Amino acid sequence: MSLLSQIIMEEKSRIEKMIADYEKALISLPKGALVCKTVKSNPYYYLQYRKGKKTVSVYIGRDCEKVSEIKSQIEHRKHIEVMLKALREEHALTQKFIGE
Repeated sequence: MSLLSQIIMEEKSRIEKMIADYEKALISLPKGALVCKTVKSNPYYYLQYRKGKKTVSVYIGRDCEKVSEIKSQIEHRKHIEVMLKALREEHALTQKFIGE
């Protein structure tokens, strides 16, 4: 096995480990979007996401700290999803080089 093949195999295993770690992290993060509904000039926050063909709204409350925490978790989830997409593309390239 050449040095280049060995390096590509190491990179492939590193990418597979990172994909598994990111997928595990996604499980604990909320999916969807934060929505603010105003009733009688009072804001109420909901977490909306799709479950099959239905849209589900989960009441978050009016607590600004809780809302900002969920907002940061959603942003973190989106960042991880972007990273996962890039890693899957790299993984496909390494498989192509190896010939799988």
